[in-house]
Amino acid sequence: MFTVLNKEKLIQHLRTGILKSQPEIIITSKTDSTNEDAKSFLKKQKNDIAIHLSEQQLAGKGRNGKKWISPKGKNIYLSIAWKSPLNYSQLDGLSLSVGTVLAKSLNIFCNDSIKVKWPNDLLANNKKTAGILIETLEIGETIGIVIGIGINVHMDYEEGKEIDQVWTSVDEISNVINDRNRITADLLNGIYELIESYPEHGFSYYKKDFENLDLLRNSMCQIEIRNKKEKVKVIGVNNSGELIVEKKGKYLELRYGEVSIREL
Repeated sequence: MFTVLNKEKLIQHLRTGILKSQPEIIITSKTDSTNEDAKSFLKKQKNDIAIHLSEQQLAGKGRNGKKWISPKGKNIYLSIAWKSPLNYSQLDGLSLSVGTVLAKSLNIFCNDSIKVKWPNDLLANNKKTAGILIETLEIGETIGIVIGIGINVHMDYEEGKEIDQVWTSVDEISNVINDRNRITADLLNGIYELIESYPEHGFSYYKKDFENLDLLRNSMCQIEIRNKKEKVKVIGVNNSGELIVEKKGKYLELRYGEVSIREL
C-alpha cells in the first residue's frame, strides 16, 4: 500500500531552517497543475515560500508545453512558489542549480544512479526519472518564481504508456516502495538551502556538484538551434550554467531555451 501525502508527516522531516521560514503547505487530492496553483497563490502569498503538492494533476505540463503524465497517488507533483529577490539576469543558472539539488536528493533513494542531462532532465541509466519546469511572474517590483518538479515514484508502465521517452521510477531503481513524504521533505530541505544561497552565489555555488552529475560531459551530441542541426562535443558548463560545446575546434556557449540537445 502506498503512503498518501500528509502535511504532518512532511513536517516531521523538514529541517529547522525551512520551518522557521513558515512556508505555507498546500496539499490537494487533485488539481489541473501545481505550477498554475502556485502562480495564482503567489499574488496573495504571505511569506516568501509556499509549497504546493497534489496527488494528481489533470493538466500537468513539462518543458515546451509537453504533457506531464500524472496518475493519482503514484508520483510527486510539487511546485515551490518563491517571492524572490532576484532580477532577470540572475535566472540563467537557476534551473541547473535546482536540477543539481534534485539529483543529490534523489540519489539518497536511488543508489547514486541519478545524473543531470543539461538543462533540466534527471535520468537513471539513461531513463528519465524526474523533470523541472521553472516559470516566473512579476509581483509589483518582485519576481515571483515557481519551481515545478515532477518525480516518478510508484508509477507502473501501464500508467506511463503515453510518455514519449524511456523512463523509470524511484521504486524501480531502489527496488523498494518509497515514502513520497520522505522524498519530498528531503528535496524541500535542499531547495530551501538553494533559496538562501542562490541570490548571493548563483549557479557557481552548485557548479562543482553539477560536474559530478553531468550526463553529457565529454559526449558527442547533436544540437539543434533555429532548426539547424550540428554535431558537437560537450565540454561542460560555465559559471552561468551555459553549455560549453566544441565544434570544429571552436568553443560555443549555449543558453538554456535557445537549443535542444541529444546524445549521439
